[in-house]
Amino acid sequence: MPFQRKLFILAALVLFCLAPLTAGAETRIMAVTDIHYLAPEFYQDSELFLVALKRDDGKITQYSEELMAGLLAETEALRPDALIVTGDLTLSGEKASHEKLAKWFAAIEERGTPVWVIPGNHDINSENAHIYYKYSWDSAETVTPAEFAEIYRDFMLHAEGKENANLSYHVQISDELWAVLPDVSYYKPSAQPFGLFTADHRAWMESVLMGAQEAGAEAVTFTHHNLLAHTQFLQEMYQMFGHEAMEALAREYGVRLNLSGHMHIQHIAGENGLTDAATGGFCIAPHRYALVTLQDDSTLTYEAKALSDASLPEGFQALSREWFASIAREKSRASLAALNIPADALEGMLDYITRFNLAYFAGEYSSDDPAWTEDAGYRLWQQYAPEQLNAYAGTVMRECPGNMLFRSLPPVK
Repeated sequence: MPFQRKLFILAALVLFCLAPLTAGAETRIMAVTDIHYLAPEFYQDSELFLVALKRDDGKITQYSEELMAGLLAETEALRPDALIVTGDLTLSGEKASHEKLAKWFAAIEERGTPVWVIPGNHDINSENAHIYYKYSWDSAETVTPAEFAEIYRDFMLHAEGKENANLSYHVQISDELWAVLPDVSYYKPSAQPFGLFTADHRAWMESVLMGAQEAGAEAVTFTHHNLLAHTQFLQEMYQMFGHEAMEALAREYGVRLNLSGHMHIQHIAGENGLTDAATGGFCIAPHRYALVTLQDDSTLTYEAKALSDASLPEGFQALSREWFASIAREKSRASLAALNIPADALEGMLDYITRFNLAYFAGEYSSDDPAWTEDAGYRLWQQYAPEQLNAYAGTVMRECPGNMLFRSLPPVK
């Protein structure tokens, strides 16, 4: 157990025995999802790996070390009460990636921020873990649930009585705020993209929420898969199966906020007093993380931020945005290849949809902004490819009202 974690637990025990933490003090949690870290030796000097990445959604995994160094610097600057990582820690569950990532988390703890993790659908019993050579690849060793728990033993708590609720647990961040981490990923016998909230999860989580309620503490839940539906075209395999049971439990015990990820898109959904904030994937531009603050008047705020330039190498954010944009552009070009579109119109359409994708994934698009439908590029899409426009951008444009980077949730009366 790292020295910093020992000091943290010892201090918590002393404070618990002597007196409660400072009443009314703000509690801040920093949350990150979808790091998709890959150990450098698995991709260095591999042209094949770059080809594979260009077929993906804009992950800039070839700079995994730079991103983790940026996260280390950002946590040191912000000094949150905890850093919570909600799954897809690794690219595809490589054991070496998990081991190296755990060292990064230990370094973050040594700088003063406790780290807590749960797995995502890419982390355990994966069948897609590879090591890449210059022009070839081979399978890489992965981890079982027990091996995952051992590697991250300093960044998880064992919860008695949860049985088949996977690697779920909860942490009392302060007297005022508890973090509840249901592990809803499905990886028995092999990793699947969907999440599942079971009767075992419900029994475990109800006992935790009851304890928080009795202690007079706010409970915020953290999952990898989405609790609420966010977008029509990314619902199946993204919103967890059994979400109805978790929603009902959350509302019964006054949970206001769940943090999720999985989509890699920065998006906030709300329904009947419950908010699910899907923080953008840390692995893609602009490298989002969330700050959750329980204020002294019991207001709960969620704010999505991007890694600051000060935490990254010079020009990194611009490089990352260009990487994402180039992938989005070429995928759109391929989708339009069969249509007889004049060259100048095609380039205008690609310019538009690339800007749209960057804004949407970053949480910077809002359907309240009329500029997107007044744009000349939008009119080109309407003219030459209305079916493709309505299937994607048209759907998105109906699903992003308001600010996707910030929510303020007042106390429940």
